[in-house]
Amino acid sequence: MKKILLIIIILFAASAIFGQKKETEKPPTQKEMEEMMKEARKMVGELSEEDKKMMDSLGIKMPDFKNPPKVSDRQLAKAWEDENRVVPKKDAARIASIPKAITDTRMETYIAAIQKRIMGTLDAALVKMGDRIYSYIQSNTKSSDKAGNMATAFWLTGKPKLALYVLGKVCTDVPANIDNLSNYAAMLSMQGGEHLAIPILDNLKAKFPKNSTLLNNLGQAWLGLGELIKAEKYLDSAIAFYPFHPQANMAKAAIAESKGNIEKAKDAVKKSIQHAYTQEKEEKLAKLGQKMTGKDFRLPPRSKTDPMNLGGFRPPDFPLSVDGCVNLGLEWVDFVKQVDDKINLLTQLKKNANDAAVKGQEKRTQEDMALIKVAMANPGTTGQFVSVPMYADRTAKKYKAYTDLYQQKLDAYNKRNVAFIQGEGLSLKKAYNTEIEKIRREENDQIGEGKVNKSYCPRYKQAADNYLKSVNAQMQELYREGLQLKKEFLNESAYYTMYMMWPDMFEVAKLDFQIDWLKTLKKGISNAGQGGNFPFISITEYMCDTKAENPKQTRLQNFDDVHCEYRSMMDLHVIKFESNCSRLTSTFDVKFLQYTREDDFERVEGDTYISSTIKISAEKGLGDKIEKGPVKVEAKIGAAIEIEMDCRGVKDIKLTGEVKVGAGFNVNDKGMEEHGSIAGKDVQDMTIEAGIEASISIISGQGSVSGTGELKGITITNF
Repeated sequence: MKKILLIIIILFAASAIFGQKKETEKPPTQKEMEEMMKEARKMVGELSEEDKKMMDSLGIKMPDFKNPPKVSDRQLAKAWEDENRVVPKKDAARIASIPKAITDTRMETYIAAIQKRIMGTLDAALVKMGDRIYSYIQSNTKSSDKAGNMATAFWLTGKPKLALYVLGKVCTDVPANIDNLSNYAAMLSMQGGEHLAIPILDNLKAKFPKNSTLLNNLGQAWLGLGELIKAEKYLDSAIAFYPFHPQANMAKAAIAESKGNIEKAKDAVKKSIQHAYTQEKEEKLAKLGQKMTGKDFRLPPRSKTDPMNLGGFRPPDFPLSVDGCVNLGLEWVDFVKQVDDKINLLTQLKKNANDAAVKGQEKRTQEDMALIKVAMANPGTTGQFVSVPMYADRTAKKYKAYTDLYQQKLDAYNKRNVAFIQGEGLSLKKAYNTEIEKIRREENDQIGEGKVNKSYCPRYKQAADNYLKSVNAQMQELYREGLQLKKEFLNESAYYTMYMMWPDMFEVAKLDFQIDWLKTLKKGISNAGQGGNFPFISITEYMCDTKAENPKQTRLQNFDDVHCEYRSMMDLHVIKFESNCSRLTSTFDVKFLQYTREDDFERVEGDTYISSTIKISAEKGLGDKIEKGPVKVEAKIGAAIEIEMDCRGVKDIKLTGEVKVGAGFNVNDKGMEEHGSIAGKDVQDMTIEAGIEASISIISGQGSVSGTGELKGITITNF
């Protein structure tokens, strides 16, 4: 097995070595690569049949060592340089090929010319698929807005070539549709056609000079061509309109890093993360020398501050007298019995839930292993791991930040609690014991034949009442303070774990939280030094002539169900998207699948892009109050869904629900506590549905640094 692992390491050595980006290292030479291949050939030859079967079961296909590709030292050095490059080299040839200003009347001809050239780069099966999709779109909508949305839907599913081809056909039909033109240009730019996108973007910018989406997309296009001065001009303009622009800031970070300004690069990455988080941004920040904390990014806001209804549980009061210890004691006995019965029920439910969670996780792990096996056997295969929810990584960081804060609060509380028990509580106890001993001596002195033999019970009771009133009043205050602290902790834990766990696992955690709360009701958050069956001091031996009353019954409240309320639905007719606290899923319309077989659909696509932000507005506009033009990331034009994605899939989803325009964050960001809580005034509906009428804008991100997109070689001079 060790031999197999070593072979795997050698097989991937060529790619792995380029992943090391230390400037002090040198690129591998042809001789070094040949030595690695020679070692791999030798080890493969020594494999037993059993080893070969094991590798085959893992989906590992052995490469052909008989005719390895010849790579020169110069080619290796260039590949090394490209891999370590932060921004592209200036591409003078492509810059020179950019057509002059494209007028509205020439736009249709220009796009048609691009489409004709693009077809030559596409797989025949993809073109056939795209034509089928386009025919389906034409048959099912007469609106260019809807048609564009349907075409753009394929971009959201990681099919950029298909999306570009179909959207290009839509734009050729109606070249005046602003949203479609903007998205078409963004797709061109992120697939190596920056020089083709710029004339379209220039045309749109002349109409909407203050649109941050167009400014960013122009900046990204010029950056892809290596023209840093023009790129910064447009990127700076986009950031001026919205300081936390997710894509413009990442491009600015790359430019700053290329100039050696690491602090400026870090600041730009952090601003991008403030708008939308991705793991790649976090990794970039780490490479720049700074680690993220839970305060650096946000999760979807919650809709309730007490989702489990912990505040609805009202335990009996603490007794402040002997009579109270008798009567309230009986009430507490009944309350504790209800709590114990509930704990037993929840424990059984937890066992059943845990069994379901184990089976669910086993199924998800099997699905992940199957994906890994397919990917190893078919390089380039993409898919979504299901063993970890999409928000789990960042949630874990935020949860740790919160638990650190909670631990500080808990430590401070425990100090106060222990200080009372060992300080004033102990002094009160000693004073009470001294008073009782004094009364006992006086009582003994007057007991006997011929003496008064007076009952001293009232005096004992008075001393006990005085003690109970002092000690239990303060213990009740500490108990309630502890309950409040525990309530906050459990509610925060429920909120965070909802994004860290799959629903079946969350059911187990939720029951744990409920059991923990019930145990806290019985004894308090900390019962240090108290002992006994209750969270208070109970004295019942000095009842005198008092009779116990029938106890009032404190009915145990019910927990409210906690479930994911973060949900968005996007129905783009050909594809439906649904996101929740765990993942994003896409479903193809049944009718649509009659036109395109799934196997063909998966097979014909293979291109990738770096990153983009997609904003989908469920409300097209509010009359003259909204500036027309492509949707901007900072615009608040009613219900909207925003998706941050790269070639590996969706990384972040945000929902907004305000009906107003302006830069900055939405209402959910106001009033947030340091650890992430929000006040009741910030609560809003967490469900947003965007249908086919939505406006969609693609905000392009930084493309390939080495400029290897397949559209790089296409130029349009005559059209």
